[in-house]
Amino acid sequence: MSRTRRPRIAIIAPFFLPIPPRRQGGTEWIVAHQADGLVDRGYPVTLLAVAGSTTRARLIPVITRGVSDYPLRLDSMEASRKLRLEMTALGLAAEHLRQNRFDLVFNHARGGELLYPLLRQMGVPMVTVLHLPVFSENAKFLAGQRAPLVSISNHERRAFPRLNYVATVYNGVNTKTFSFNAKPRDYLLMMTTIGEHKNTLDGIVAAKRARRKLIIAGKIRDHAYFAAKIKPRLDGRTVRYLGEVGLKEKIRLYRNASALLFPVVWEEPFGLVMIESLSCGTPVVGYRSGAVPEVIRHGITGFITPKTPAALAQAIRRLPEIDRAACRHDAVRRFSLDRMLDGYEKVIHHLI
Repeated sequence: MSRTRRPRIAIIAPFFLPIPPRRQGGTEWIVAHQADGLVDRGYPVTLLAVAGSTTRARLIPVITRGVSDYPLRLDSMEASRKLRLEMTALGLAAEHLRQNRFDLVFNHARGGELLYPLLRQMGVPMVTVLHLPVFSENAKFLAGQRAPLVSISNHERRAFPRLNYVATVYNGVNTKTFSFNAKPRDYLLMMTTIGEHKNTLDGIVAAKRARRKLIIAGKIRDHAYFAAKIKPRLDGRTVRYLGEVGLKEKIRLYRNASALLFPVVWEEPFGLVMIESLSCGTPVVGYRSGAVPEVIRHGITGFITPKTPAALAQAIRRLPEIDRAACRHDAVRRFSLDRMLDGYEKVIHHLI
């Protein structure tokens, strides 16, 4: 490659939603910011994504509709439909990569690691950004391929520390869009996908213990969990559920909340909602799980608690100790888009 020519970058997006997403979709937002940010820094970028995506990169619409748009019908013919659609999209992406020359491929798609053997034959490096935990079967394949990987937290590396991690790049947030508010209203917020792994129930129990109002916003992942555990506890006054909200409403809710509750019980690799909240000056109270201790500075930008509603409620009562300006400052310093893009530029220079 010429010393004066910028490397040609391909980015494979997830195939669930357009880029950026219309509502929820943390990974999709990161892909949108990465593609636009690298273009703004002078890189020729091609984005392989769902049709209808909006980007400053060159868009290749690999699939006409997002996989999430297709209803899941659990019969013998349809149970694997979404998986087959993803595999089809990956096949189409692979064909485009084969026919066009790139210097580096960033993979954000589930299952995209299947492309490592093909790209190795072509002499094109690919790096996968790990938005989901790695399983043992994945790890064996990735280890055998010596596949370059980017972790989005250091915690994410713990399960399989010997894989070929080339960097940890924290997710970034648009700190101009998610703007600061020094004077919030008196409610707690859960911005979440509703399911047992996100543990919405403990947030409700903790808010009631602390005698605070709670607003819940987000899509329902587990309808049985919602019907059994969440819906009976919604009274429209002390505990309200708004459904999935758009970007403007999301920002309004963050800015006016006194705190974001994050009582997740699974090993979440990052948790984009935490830094969106901090950017607005809103502290986070979360369980000691996954990447929470990397994102939250205990006693400065929020509180990290044992995994009980009682501990969560006790931390909620301590919220007056937190300076919202410190939350904002930490988000700008550690989780800005520029900081994230600097990390991805280092990956580019390392692999090419």
